[in-house]
Amino acid sequence: MRTALSLIVIMLALLTAATGSGAEAFRSANEAVIKAQSLIDSEAFRDAEPLLEQATGQFPDNQMLAILYARTLVNLENIGLARKVLTRNSAIASAPESKKLLTFIDDQLEKFTRSRKMAIIVLQKATDAGNYDTSVAVAEKAIAKFPNDETLYTAYGRTLLETFKLEEAEQALRQALKINPKNVEARKLIEEIRATADAQTSVEVAEWISIAKDKVNDFVVTFLALFAAFVTNSLVSPIALRYKLNRARKAVEEGNYDDFTDLLEGMLDEENFAPLRANFRFLLRAKSYEEARDILNKYVNTLERLPTLLRILEREHEKMLAGE
Repeated sequence: MRTALSLIVIMLALLTAATGSGAEAFRSANEAVIKAQSLIDSEAFRDAEPLLEQATGQFPDNQMLAILYARTLVNLENIGLARKVLTRNSAIASAPESKKLLTFIDDQLEKFTRSRKMAIIVLQKATDAGNYDTSVAVAEKAIAKFPNDETLYTAYGRTLLETFKLEEAEQALRQALKINPKNVEARKLIEEIRATADAQTSVEVAEWISIAKDKVNDFVVTFLALFAAFVTNSLVSPIALRYKLNRARKAVEEGNYDDFTDLLEGMLDEENFAPLRANFRFLLRAKSYEEARDILNKYVNTLERLPTLLRILEREHEKMLAGE
């Protein structure tokens, strides 16, 4: 419900908000090149970086600016972002100087991923420095070389989490858990992802409601909020619930018990007891009662929820034995 409300209020705010002014623009690409080159010549790469970020945003097709920006990023050891800058435009990527830089970047990535140990060290160093694009580039190349390394997937997931790519982060962490179900760090990071997602949604709703109230009458905002709640409860919620049921059953069929128990925990938190019981019955048709208990004991993330889930499982088992 919060997501739907957030979207509606965002649309309202966008329709009513005035257009803000951005940073002062360069008069020409040449002006930006001259200023950037002066900073680079004096090795003031930290100062050149924000200038070139703005300039390449203003003149995205300018080869010289893109190359200067990439060189600056390479000097700042952010080769992942440098690669992005050079490859976001085919004309820029095909320039001779760009090709040289891309070859250098690829050689560096190859060097950094010669061993899993080196890859993890470089990845962590890049993450600590805030060079997340480099962290991602190193992680993806290393994972391609060492696809069964849980530590790489965990580090990759942590990096994605720090850049608020929550869905991709969770996928990487689940892969780490698939390799090693006892990976405690991956489980903790998944819980952090959920907490972050909930916090983001709450903050977004609060911020956009505040913006909307500044732009329109309070009555309109209140009406839209009530209307969004009505639409969500009557239309969106049943669809979302059906999706969760299907996803849970598919997880059981595929043996993906991490995903299955995560969905059970979510239903318990939301007090969706009917679908929760239905999922337990589905599990008990596929597994014995003892096997079902073992799955919960092994894969439930939060120990506080485990007794309640085990109790519901036991009740559904007894009902099925009684033919109810």
